[in-house]
Amino acid sequence: MEIILLESLNKLGKAGDIVNVKDGFARNFLIPAKKAIIANKKNKSELNTKMSLISENNKKKILEAEALRNKLEGKTLAIEMEANDEDSLYGSITQKSITETIKKSLSIELSQDQVILSQIKTLGVHQIKLRLYDDVDATINLEINKIT
Repeated sequence: MEIILLESLNKLGKAGDIVNVKDGFARNFLIPAKKAIIANKKNKSELNTKMSLISENNKKKILEAEALRNKLEGKTLAIEMEANDEDSLYGSITQKSITETIKKSLSIELSQDQVILSQIKTLGVHQIKLRLYDDVDATINLEINKIT
């Protein structure tokens, strides 16, 4: 299904782009959440007039993301995990565990897809990248300690 994005989405495109997505994704998520509209003839012809509204909304979201970045950038959060004597973790750090830690420690809610996570297998301090909106990223330090 062809849709017009009303806001920038990490893996799809920028606000105002016309992209193809699966029908269910458009009907069940993007359109009800007002993140996109169907790219029919009427909406395509009105796209130029709507672009000022879309770009204004996009600028607002970028400003909110930058304010959020200022709150998050450089913060150190701690998680306790089980590990062996060689400091290798028994479990794994997930995007969900990171978002829950951020919510508990800083009272900031993020979605799991905003956490860019590589595999973490050892104790210590690891840098985690957060994609807050479009090109606005923040980096936090995640300190993984052994449960005593």
